[in-house]
Amino acid sequence: MIRTFLLLTGLALLISSCNGPKSMTKRATELQMAGMDRQAADLFRMALTKKPGYLDAMVGLKMSGQGVVDAQVGEFQRFAMDGQRADAIATYERISAYVDQVALTKVDLIIPPSVHSQYGNLVDDHLIELDTQAHSEMAEEDFAAAQKTLEEILRLDPQYGDAAELLVVAKAEPKYRAGKLAYEANLHRKAHENLNEVVVLDNEYKDAMELLAAALEEGRFNVAVTSFESNANQRDLALDMRSGIQNALLETQDPFIGVVDRTLREDIIAEQELSLSGISDESVDVGGLAGAKAILTGAILQYSTETSEPIVTSRNGFRKYFKEVLDDEGKTKKVAAYAPARYTLHSQRRQSVLKFEIKLVSTETGAVLMSEVEQINVEDNIEFAVSQVNAGSLFPARSNGEVDRNGKRRMDQLLSASRELRTKASMRTQLVREAVSRGKKDIEGFLASHIQ
Repeated sequence: MIRTFLLLTGLALLISSCNGPKSMTKRATELQMAGMDRQAADLFRMALTKKPGYLDAMVGLKMSGQGVVDAQVGEFQRFAMDGQRADAIATYERISAYVDQVALTKVDLIIPPSVHSQYGNLVDDHLIELDTQAHSEMAEEDFAAAQKTLEEILRLDPQYGDAAELLVVAKAEPKYRAGKLAYEANLHRKAHENLNEVVVLDNEYKDAMELLAAALEEGRFNVAVTSFESNANQRDLALDMRSGIQNALLETQDPFIGVVDRTLREDIIAEQELSLSGISDESVDVGGLAGAKAILTGAILQYSTETSEPIVTSRNGFRKYFKEVLDDEGKTKKVAAYAPARYTLHSQRRQSVLKFEIKLVSTETGAVLMSEVEQINVEDNIEFAVSQVNAGSLFPARSNGEVDRNGKRRMDQLLSASRELRTKASMRTQLVREAVSRGKKDIEGFLASHIQ
């Protein structure tokens, strides 16, 4: 280990000291003559990376690279003679990968035909042994070990025997069993998770597809979304909230959350008459026939937009200009000068607030399953400067009355800043969007723990 580290360190130092392809090739030749084929070959390859087709480097790489291959061939043969098939196969694969890597430099290295033949025989024998081992592991229901063995078989020969079919079973059977046990225990989420993995592997595996559908059907939590309460001035906002949350739930990634189709409303009204505390008759009707387990209702508790009075302050500044002066030699030159100037600083603030409540109420018991109150705040602030002075020439003043040259960038930003607050309509749109997102998150979070 120490020797390898020293060799690598030495090679790194060599590379840093000889950057050109010619000097690299010269040093690589010295390494080759010292019997350090691997280090020499690596340096030859680096030289060819810098200068493809460099003949001296290609000749050197051919010799040193072949030395590397021959040494590894000897290791391969020792493993083969000792009956260490797995190690022999791994060594051959390293040789083959090295030959392919060197071939990218247009240098061909040779693996003896006898080694190719010997490798093929080793693989055949090894596959027979692995196949026997895999079937034994499957019989003992050691699926994890069988999966590892079968993956090695298929890596060596993707078409070998029934390895591909057995691998599906080795992966699917533990998940199938876990999913079935979870389904029988009414743990629908866990059942769905495991069985879904099974059908991805094989959608005809035993009765996994039927169990998956049953787990989803029995565990699904259908919600009927009803109108949000509000005062007369906020009815449009309440409608947007209800519609937004309903659409968000329709797009949820949680397969166990369902939304009752409101087109069934008339049938529901005709067939179901419930009286649940705190919910209007209409709300109850919407929650009935289509299998809704809960009614989602809500209320707009507060909606307001406040705009502050504009604040305008007069500030001192400086106008930069150039004037002509005489230097020590009597020549005219231009120098920067600063004259007092004024500008006005304008600021204003607008804030919109939406406070709302959402509830999930059981259609079976009338109990409130979830109740959350959320508040969303959106605000906009503007601050800008106005001056008769050209923007590129205006500088702010320090508190001591001197020119603040470091404040020039901020001054330019103020002069070009927006002078209009966001409209109330755009802030309202953002409020609704964020409120819908927050409401969806609350509902999904509750149902993720409520639905087993």
